[in-house]
Amino acid sequence: MKYHYIEIILNFISSISWPIVSLIILSYFKKPILRFLKQVKRVSYGETVVERQNKSQKDEKSAIDILTKGNDFTYIDETLNKFSETTKKASLKVIEDETKVSEVQDYQQKYERILKYSQLLIIVKGAEKIYSSIYGSQIRLLQKLNYSREKTEEIKYLYDNAVKYFPETYKNYSYDNYLNYLVVQGLIVFEDDKDYISITETGKDFLRYLVESNSNLDKLF
Repeated sequence: MKYHYIEIILNFISSISWPIVSLIILSYFKKPILRFLKQVKRVSYGETVVERQNKSQKDEKSAIDILTKGNDFTYIDETLNKFSETTKKASLKVIEDETKVSEVQDYQQKYERILKYSQLLIIVKGAEKIYSSIYGSQIRLLQKLNYSREKTEEIKYLYDNAVKYFPETYKNYSYDNYLNYLVVQGLIVFEDDKDYISITETGKDFLRYLVESNSNLDKLF
């Protein structure tokens, strides 16, 4: 389970600008993170890379030193201390209400419950970020791909219709860029030399999130 913990933790580090709730959750893992970091020179997970530099590079601080300020995670406490006690208590109440973690006596189970909650926060945060920028026609494209893969040119009518109704929005936004956005977000992949497009598991999960969160599927553009 140790490496599973670190994978989730590193996702937090890469998204350290998260709201206060996430900082409070991360504070649960100070000791496990430190023990892990002492054993490695380089860790990578997704887009996150943490690396120790050679001792000879005294003038430069490693990513670990920057993140942990040397030997501890005081930056978490320092960041939390910038918020009022009222806000921090309210955040703790949200965590407790949604996880009931205080009712769990076993520390292993306590970790696992917090980690699952953290994992859900990461999934929701990622989906919300995509939803804030995705166009309505792109959602409809994903919905169509959810049934079967489509020929790249044959599904272009969704883009063409959007261009017709929102010409200013699409004036400098080509079909290639339109699709590339979905690729970059991990929602679709090209197949057979880009002749076909298929939805990814992430794309299916994004659609699932929209349904579960009762999000508006009829966005503009």
